[in-house]
Amino acid sequence: MLQTIKQTKQSSDVLVKILQEIRLMRQELNLILPQDDLKTYEHAEKIKQSYQNAIKQYPPYANQAN
Repeated sequence: MLQTIKQTKQSSDVLVKILQEIRLMRQELNLILPQDDLKTYEHAEKIKQSYQNAIKQYPPYANQAN
């Protein structure tokens, strides 16, 4: 029982560190690709279509069934 609690605590710590790293990576990505209006881009329709294809292939976690 004690070993299970320790493993759960370790798993939780690892998950927190992974999520922190993901947040940092997302912030870096926002620096490279800021969220602005697509109208200013030359190939706005291609960008939108690529995004929609990516969402279909890799749906956001919130949209996945539990």
